Amino acid sequence: MTEGDRVAVLGVRVRLGAGATVDDVRALKTWLEREESLEGLVSRGKLSIEEQAGTDAADGRLGPDIELVLRVLGDVVTLVALTEYTARAVKTWTNNRRRLQDGDPDPQIRPLDPDGE
Repeated sequence: MTEGDRVAVLGVRVRLGAGATVDDVRALKTWLEREESLEGLVSRGKLSIEEQAGTDAADGRLGPDIELVLRVLGDVVTLVALTEYTARAVKTWTNNRRRLQDGDPDPQIRPLDPDGE
């Protein structure tokens, strides 16, 4: 690779909707870190799960402007597999949350752009 060549960043972004709180974002992060299909990747340093300020929040947004970004740090999983693992884990977390709390966190999952944004 020559200087200036960019390596595509593989990952997904998880954003909770207006019915969610900052505590929901943090609870989901903990859930994802412990999810069987993701935990091994995290513990081996092959996947990072980070909270970061939202990048595409609409003006007047009511929910937290924090999203979770899952970045692949090695050649261990495909974007399709990571998206599937994440979607399954988020769905399970959402169903559990609904049984315990009112409101709908309305999660959105989408791949990162090739530049990691």
